[in-house]
Amino acid sequence: MNKKMITTLLASVCLLGPAGTIMQTMPQTVQAATKGRVQVKGKKKIRLYTAKGKKTKYYAYVGKKYAYSTKKRIKIGKKKYLAYKLSANSYWLLAKDAKLVKKTSTSSSTYAQANIKMPQGYTREALLEAYKGKPSANFIKACMEGMEINDFSRVISGETKADEKIINPDRLTASEQKELAEFSLRVINNAREQLGLRPWVYSTGTQRLADDIAKEYQDNGRSIKDNGHYVAGIVRVCQKHGLNLDDNYVEDMAGFSINKKTMPMGEMKRDVYFGLKQMIFGFAGANETQRNNKSLYREWEHAGDLFNTQGSRHDGDYNYYGFSLSKTGNVYSMHYISVPSFVVESEEYNTGFRP
Repeated sequence: MNKKMITTLLASVCLLGPAGTIMQTMPQTVQAATKGRVQVKGKKKIRLYTAKGKKTKYYAYVGKKYAYSTKKRIKIGKKKYLAYKLSANSYWLLAKDAKLVKKTSTSSSTYAQANIKMPQGYTREALLEAYKGKPSANFIKACMEGMEINDFSRVISGETKADEKIINPDRLTASEQKELAEFSLRVINNAREQLGLRPWVYSTGTQRLADDIAKEYQDNGRSIKDNGHYVAGIVRVCQKHGLNLDDNYVEDMAGFSINKKTMPMGEMKRDVYFGLKQMIFGFAGANETQRNNKSLYREWEHAGDLFNTQGSRHDGDYNYYGFSLSKTGNVYSMHYISVPSFVVESEEYNTGFRP
């Protein structure tokens, strides 16, 4: 199989989001416990503010309900206004533009398992057209619905009480890393099942590949912030592990930024989930507040990879999977690493890789 052929079979994936957008899941990080919920009033979208009273480029949408972590008066110009700090993105919504929502129970029933519900109209046939750069209006509509209804990235609680455990994403234990790998793989396979696809398979060989790719990024000061994959490092690692590949054919990537060293496991899972949701639904926006912007649905190379749907004779195959994190400064890159089964079985591409 020549290089041109393999290029059509595997996604040599770009960053999630438009040029300059590097912190895809930053608005998902929750800095404090939820105090309550508010619903946006009025007839048009409402501007959000920073804690210093500066306008952001983000909006809250009419009728939407948002969790908030605290409230206080912020100074805008010469006046002070009561505002709510939204838990989903840490921006402030003025109280005059919102009304309080009756509090809900904080019992264990608030825990929700993360999954992906594929909306009607999201089919492999429609995805393939989008992968080729020709998404239909109905497919884009389905993707927008998918971003809306799959809301685990917007909840505050984790999947279980165990997700309250505090972790250091730069110093994950082996069990914590395995938990995140299995979590992300479960979400991927949940979506694949609904499209009639075989599940991806977690493998220790692919996990070692993922770990070494993350190390290449970290050792060389590279991250998602660099507006591209660290191809040279990925190729070195692939060849070290017995994969005769000369470009990035194994990595999907997302990222976030935090200015703290620890977080609850549930918060980390929300970041992982949001990255996957972006890929599946072709969303190139930076955060949840932008999900109603139709123009930001424009990139389905990741989805073609996640669903082995790229217009090749290997469509419908499955991959071997691993997951890792790297840190450069305060930027975390999430490496969703997968090796197609046909590559593993190929004498040309597999010169010693053991999944």
